[in-house]
Amino acid sequence: MEKPFTTGEIAHICQVSQATVLNWIRDRGLVAFTTPGGHYRVLPTDLREFVARYRMPIELAAAARANERTIA
Repeated sequence: MEKPFTTGEIAHICQVSQATVLNWIRDRGLVAFTTPGGHYRVLPTDLREFVARYRMPIELAAAARANERTIA
């Protein structure tokens, strides 16, 4: 299983604030699950689908490499 992203990692990759990522989870259908501590996590496949659905001009593989993560 691929390691899930934190909201902070997604914010960095997409160049938005962490609050924006939380809005995406709550209002725009970015699929996430919560940890026992109440933090959100997003699987790489769900992030890829979200980026494609909204046609965001983000090269996820390059951004993830820059963030030392793989989501290929």
